[in-house]
Amino acid sequence: MPFLAHAPNKYAAAGPYPEIKVVSPNPYYAELLMDDYAGFVSEFTAITQYLYHHYRIKNKKIAELLEGIAITEMHHMELLAETIVLLGGEPRIRGAFSTWGHYWNGCYIKYGTSVYDQLQADIEAEKQAIANYRHRIMQIDDPYIQKLLERIIKDEELHLVLFQEASKDLSIPCR
Repeated sequence: MPFLAHAPNKYAAAGPYPEIKVVSPNPYYAELLMDDYAGFVSEFTAITQYLYHHYRIKNKKIAELLEGIAITEMHHMELLAETIVLLGGEPRIRGAFSTWGHYWNGCYIKYGTSVYDQLQADIEAEKQAIANYRHRIMQIDDPYIQKLLERIIKDEELHLVLFQEASKDLSIPCR
């Protein structure tokens, strides 16, 4: 059972996550999800980027936000791993098409040199994740996986709003 399945979390959208199921094993779908799992724009990249920013940002409120969102992204990564396994894949820390099958690399993180740079990078990461998940829903013809990705998108949309609000709190314009 996923570690956050029923725990209240102010960094996750309201409502439960769907049961992790697939219509049938499908190695191609597993490979597609590897990019969301640990590819260039992925849950693993988001987790490591947000934690790095958490360690570097002196503003306690923003640091807490980053850590909380990273924990929610860990839950997404776990959900994707379970789905990849059901599809017949192996959830290694690598992408598929976005990384040419190579293992994850720290150069995928946008480190930034200021709070402004870091929040802008985090806002862009959420926008890219949402776009990627919407595209993935169109690529994968499995209603169970589509429901999961739609639920993850709700969290990502919340993260985007939270990062934009944090940016406004600092009187920093958002893109």
